[in-house]
Amino acid sequence: MKPRNSLVLLFLGALALAAGFFVQENREQAAITTSATGQLAFPDLASRIASVARIEIADHTKTLQLTRAGDRWVLPEHGDFPALAARAHALLAALTELRLVEARTSNPADFARLGLTAPDEPKSEAKQVRLLDDKGQVLAALLIGHTRPSPEPGGTDQVFVRLQGQNQTWLAAATIDADPDFGGWIARDIVNIGHDQVTGITIDRLPNDHLVLTRQGDKLVVTVPAEHPVLDQFKIDGMARGLEFLSFTDARKADAAPGQKRGHVAFTTADGLTLAADVSEEGNNTWAVLTATGKDKAAAQATELNRKFSGFALAIPSWQGKTLLPTLNDLKPPEKPATPPISVAPEAPGSEAPESPAMPPMPGK
Repeated sequence: MKPRNSLVLLFLGALALAAGFFVQENREQAAITTSATGQLAFPDLASRIASVARIEIADHTKTLQLTRAGDRWVLPEHGDFPALAARAHALLAALTELRLVEARTSNPADFARLGLTAPDEPKSEAKQVRLLDDKGQVLAALLIGHTRPSPEPGGTDQVFVRLQGQNQTWLAAATIDADPDFGGWIARDIVNIGHDQVTGITIDRLPNDHLVLTRQGDKLVVTVPAEHPVLDQFKIDGMARGLEFLSFTDARKADAAPGQKRGHVAFTTADGLTLAADVSEEGNNTWAVLTATGKDKAAAQATELNRKFSGFALAIPSWQGKTLLPTLNDLKPPEKPATPPISVAPEAPGSEAPESPAMPPMPGK
């Protein structure tokens, strides 16, 4: 056989071998697509949903855990503060009903394009969700990537997913609300009481500052100490607004409040509510442990506030925290800057004004 013919046969053989690999790979891909398209991502999850004891959510920068406590979900990294039950139930339902629509790439080099690189990789956009039982066994786990709207009007949104331990990626039909940001898992509002409803504020700031503010007419005034310097009414009015849209950004157990204890403040309102707070400070952060009491129509409100917040230290936004424990000096008007003296440039030596020349004598004089 001529060398040229041998080379041709060798080339044809290699081509046939490559074609065989290509056909086999396509068959395997088709088998994956045929067997899984339209199927539930976690077929057994519905029957095991009651066994889910912990939910873990992570992205490239944050992690969040929810643990089951009886019929509630709590946030163990934030003092076991209760999580929004509806959001936890919605996440579990979305994973239970998650359906795989279309197989996509299994090439790791293409994961970033779909937002499906692991959260611990640089520039990852994925969110990782894991459901575990009380023994730490994983019941369901996946990465959630980019989303896109449904191709049909009013249809279910679509999202790219990758199941744990697999390179195969999928386009799935689901709306999965999984974000590790703590603020989205809590009811952040505490109270919203208008400044005109605040009838008094008592402040005891360590070591020995004691202030009492009492409503007189349409404004609060400092009544203790009776003798005090001129105060800035705008700052006092700001204290009266301390319960307007009061919210929190983080939570801990009350006995684990960060920072140093700074004092105690109590607000009283026209409807009989007293809302008191033990306040601590950690750098620029203010933490408050709340206690509510009430009489008449405020009794139910006090009971509800204690039900929600008793036993917790709450991180108050810095702009609100600054108004909780002022000193008398803090309430003084800002000092006006001293007016600089008028600067007169000294005359340089030898710079005396020249004498005017003598007037010539008048004719006839």
